[in-house]
Amino acid sequence: MSSLLINAEAYIFDFNGTLILDEKENREAWKEAVFQMRGKPQTDDEFALLNGRTDRETILYYFPQAEDDEIIKWIEIKESFYKKLCMEDGIQLASGAEALLSHLHKEGKPMAIASSAPKINMDWYIPYFGLERFFRREHIIAGRDDIPSKPDGAIFRAAAESLGMKTEEAIVFEDSVSGVKAASDAKAKTIYRVGKEGKEAFASLPVIFIDSFSDLAY
Repeated sequence: MSSLLINAEAYIFDFNGTLILDEKENREAWKEAVFQMRGKPQTDDEFALLNGRTDRETILYYFPQAEDDEIIKWIEIKESFYKKLCMEDGIQLASGAEALLSHLHKEGKPMAIASSAPKINMDWYIPYFGLERFFRREHIIAGRDDIPSKPDGAIFRAAAESLGMKTEEAIVFEDSVSGVKAASDAKAKTIYRVGKEGKEAFASLPVIFIDSFSDLAY
């Protein structure tokens, strides 16, 4: 069922799980990295608990006393597994995402990314997916240890500020509960939840549901 795209001054996108559907690759990479860290893989319950947090926060969940050099080492190990899986699987932008981004770009709409992805990943995503066709680098907010993680709304406020906008003027696209809560905390104009599964978890949250970007009419 199609949904009419609401007009706004700006559009802000989560990345992992929204613009790319990489949960399988991310889950498998964390399982392997955690196995190397502690001798047994990450469980599904742990993945659900930590999904949406930064890689740094996830490492500290397992090793609260880890020093920066240890954290960096484990992040690099996890990301090496993750990128290998993405390339093997030929991961692409989510269904309908490129068409929507092209439409908004043609319309001259300011767009930003607000992501918990580490900088090492975003530096890879930008050329791999050709993101600079749609987003200027200063409008890609990711890998920022100075910004609290979702569900705090700070990352969406930072993304809006990078565009010279307020979040109240922006539409946010998200897939996770913590991301939707963050967008709500930031007082986004409208929040689209992108995804087919787990809709019941969003029952009390202010979202418009779309299964994919292909469901949007504009």
